[in-house]
Amino acid sequence: PLVEYKTEGHKMFQGLLGMIESAIAATILKASLRPTVDKKVGLPTEAPRKGAKVGRNDPCPCGKKDSLTGKPIKYKKCCWPKYG
Repeated sequence: PLVEYKTEGHKMFQGLLGMIESAIAATILKASLRPTVDKKVGLPTEAPRKGAKVGRNDPCPCGKKDSLTGKPIKYKKCCWPKYG
């Protein structure tokens, strides 16, 4: 009985793996890629930095400034969570 129990459990597990694989394949085939569009301008969104790599403590290249001090915001506080 123990050998039959193990054999049946193994067959059921293999069936489960097969169902998971087919569900993943079906999901991948249904997926479609669309570029994200910026709502303000209507252009695809891209990271604000181009060319040279921006450090985390450098001023953000998007140019945002702190509303209280007027100083440029650091990249790690501004766009790094979105694009980093």
